[in-house]
Amino acid sequence: MNLIYKNEYGAIYSVEGAPNPNCSHQLIIGSIGIYMSLHDLSYLLDIVEACHYPCHCENCQGKFPDKIFLPNGNTEMCLHIDPFVLADLEELIKQTQFELNITQTLDAYKIGRHHF
Repeated sequence: MNLIYKNEYGAIYSVEGAPNPNCSHQLIIGSIGIYMSLHDLSYLLDIVEACHYPCHCENCQGKFPDKIFLPNGNTEMCLHIDPFVLADLEELIKQTQFELNITQTLDAYKIGRHHF
């Protein structure tokens, strides 16, 4: 496992030899680890960003959501959220995407990262 990004809320790792080759990233929150694909992370970011607006579903009835459901076709996982947790989760996903994109760009142009 290689750490991609970590903050106070959790961390996201790249996992070589993951049980499902399509889900080669692991989101870790507390003691829970969830294997996800890059598509899953993007979808989760969409859900997180939508939480900044009131939800008009039958359960929320115009209130801000207090939980989000993680995208997974086999199980249903729910995260309880508040505005502070939501900001940390959003940062975690966006920074992970940034790290992955910048690494891909540097690799494409054969530019190495120098650590001073």
